[in-house]
Amino acid sequence: MNQRYNDDDFAGFVEELVITKRLNKTEAGIAKQMLDQGYNSLSEIQKNVFDNAIERNSVKECKRCSNEIPWSEMIEALDNGGLCGWCHHFKSKMEEE
Repeated sequence: MNQRYNDDDFAGFVEELVITKRLNKTEAGIAKQMLDQGYNSLSEIQKNVFDNAIERNSVKECKRCSNEIPWSEMIEALDNGGLCGWCHHFKSKMEEE
């Protein structure tokens, strides 16, 4: 997962985790430090806490199509049962019919 931390939209995802209060106080503080100073500024203990928080608040792949879910869709995927944006849209259309 750490290699995905370099993705362009990862910082936005972490900011959204903080804003939506999905992280506890300690995790949020570490996340803010990571955003301000970078992942390498974290101690090994902080990295472990941060990595666990990200792991707990992310979905590796879409439950329907198995594609990797981009960070920009991650919050929505957490809320919709683990679907990427396309599959969630498709599922919504199917439910309307």
